Amino acid sequence: MFYNVAKAVLLILYKILFRMSVEGQENVPKEGPVILCANHSSNFDPVTMGVFSKRPVCYMAKKELFEGRFMHWLMVHLHAFPVDRATADMTAFKSAVSILKSGKVIGMFAQGTRVKAGEEKAAKAGVALFAVKAKAPVVPVAISGSCKPFSKMKIVYGKPLYLEEYKNKRIDTKSLNEMTEKIMAQINAMKVEGL
Repeated sequence: MFYNVAKAVLLILYKILFRMSVEGQENVPKEGPVILCANHSSNFDPVTMGVFSKRPVCYMAKKELFEGRFMHWLMVHLHAFPVDRATADMTAFKSAVSILKSGKVIGMFAQGTRVKAGEEKAAKAGVALFAVKAKAPVVPVAISGSCKPFSKMKIVYGKPLYLEEYKNKRIDTKSLNEMTEKIMAQINAMKVEGL
């Protein structure tokens, strides 16, 4: 309930504050596990990706955001779950796979952290690993533009990548890197430079 109310309020704010363009919402499968994987240059990206998805989106969020009673309540009601970014957090990994196997949507960022315009950061193989473990398609999402008030923004949900060619292969580092490159190539192809 809280999630739906928050989403409705945020949709109104986005329409007021930004000149938004949204494409490809129909590409997000209507049921079953899905990973939404986007580029990440702003703190607003998780909100932007989630608010325009027709399905609720769960997120991994750094554990520090869960400190304090109110913040813990807020993050849980926004469908977030904690991850310790300083370690290989197996609890967070298992939570993500479990959420996907229950048929829900998870939003992720392949590069793992914000990458500002002009910066370069290699994508990590985490998204591909989750896709393989949970047998979930990956929907590439490209977010373009600035989060400054009244500026242009565009979000494009691409066609889902089912990565079928890897289903009967032994999954190793090379395969995960190949999948990650395919996902990032789709995201980069949909981004609008200089928006």
